[in-house]
Amino acid sequence: MRLLKFMGKVLVFPVMLIVTVIQWLFNFLVGLSSVIFNLLAGLFMLIAVLSIVFGISTWTEALRPALAAFIVFMIPVVGQGITAVIVVIREGLSDFIWS
Repeated sequence: MRLLKFMGKVLVFPVMLIVTVIQWLFNFLVGLSSVIFNLLAGLFMLIAVLSIVFGISTWTEALRPALAAFIVFMIPVVGQGITAVIVVIREGLSDFIWS
């Protein structure tokens, strides 16, 4: 039984390394995209608010860019959720290797 567990650990180690690299890649991409998408979402929201303030559009017309701002803002949040799932997988593999 110990031999099978050791063989499993040896086989899981490269998988854990690959998952770790994927986690680092996702962290970088989420960090970069959050800056870009948050600026874009802020611009959309600014357009929506200023169009209402200056009377260019009505509330219902300004709801479209506000909704677009929310959707653009949520993209990095979804990416963070995916990164959290990858971290859980990596932690599980690490716990198996160290057990």
